[in-house]
Amino acid sequence: MHRIWQEFVIAAGFSFILIYGSVWERDAVAKDSPSSSSQGGGMASAAKQCPTNLSFLQPKMEKALQFIKSAKFREAMLASLQASIPQAITQADGLAQQIFFLKQEIARQEKEGAHAEKVAREGLKDPSQELKPCRHGKEGAYCYAMEQYLVSRAANMANQEFLNALLCYQREGMR
Repeated sequence: MHRIWQEFVIAAGFSFILIYGSVWERDAVAKDSPSSSSQGGGMASAAKQCPTNLSFLQPKMEKALQFIKSAKFREAMLASLQASIPQAITQADGLAQQIFFLKQEIARQEKEGAHAEKVAREGLKDPSQELKPCRHGKEGAYCYAMEQYLVSRAANMANQEFLNALLCYQREGMR
């Protein structure tokens, strides 16, 4: 169980931020603090222009997750799409810092995905063949690499859309 959670956090920094910010610390933000109230008006305005969650990704994400074995990862990714982006922003240490972190996470996931793809291709008789998910119950280096490849792709799909949303809020004046 700990390994699954660890893989989840490593694979989807975006999801951890959203779930942590929106579910575990929902009541932690002081509603009457000056910074909260001054950002409140700007946040409402930005929320009209920018996505408030990533629920629009649900169909694409379900397709991307269909061959990932970890039910916990699938559930967490789908749940994170419903999390409030404005709430995550207000609970973060700073929008610019979150954008920087997310760009790093996307680059890291791209490297991990490329490595997993390379390992999976080494397991094929013909490396130019299309990569195919493993059947349930099947194990081995190819299956492990494919799982990592699929997790990386799903995480980066969400990470990229979350980054786009954060950049939108930044353009709308959020800090």
